[in-house]
Amino acid sequence: MFVKQWMVTEVVTVSPDETIASAEKMIKGHKIRRLPVVEDGMLVGIISPRDLEKVMPSMLDAEGASEEDYIAANTAIRMVMTSSPITVGPDDTLVEATRKMRRNKIDGLPVVLDKKVVGILSILDILDAFLESMTGGQAGTRFDLKIDQNPEAFYRMIKVFQKQNKEILAISQHYGYSTEHHLVTIQIRENDNDELIDLLWKSEVTVERITPVF
Repeated sequence: MFVKQWMVTEVVTVSPDETIASAEKMIKGHKIRRLPVVEDGMLVGIISPRDLEKVMPSMLDAEGASEEDYIAANTAIRMVMTSSPITVGPDDTLVEATRKMRRNKIDGLPVVLDKKVVGILSILDILDAFLESMTGGQAGTRFDLKIDQNPEAFYRMIKVFQKQNKEILAISQHYGYSTEHHLVTIQIRENDNDELIDLLWKSEVTVERITPVF
């Protein structure tokens, strides 16, 4: 799966010469966690609620409120933004994007093409993609199956589904399940699977769990 399939294309951006007050209003108003900073059409930075918190006085300070208003109204975004933000391209894979988020401990990435912002990818988009890959986005039945660690066992398992004329909506293989076995998760559209289950066992495929997906 690619970033362009899951990114949000309607991106709210801000100029580096706008004030912190403007950025805070946009972040709250649009309920976003990351606000790309764009100058002359190019991405020059990014600002988050955490960036704003760093420059604001403590809320426990008795004079904090008036000082906060003054700072917010008179400080340009370019003074507090994160310059040269970590980005991802629309043709990059979600695996690459996820690794960047994990490595840098961030929850979103601007999507950039030729230095221009074309989208934004958040951790929620990644979770949506994960659910899609695990379920096919449709109702049915999920099988967690244990097979031997050899290619023949995998193909033997797939042939069982073919013989039963079952439509596979999603499939994933989990390596390292044990020293001798892989765990394979398969979701199919149908719910009437008694014959399929019997045939799996007869084909030396261990049915670990069967879960209805709604």
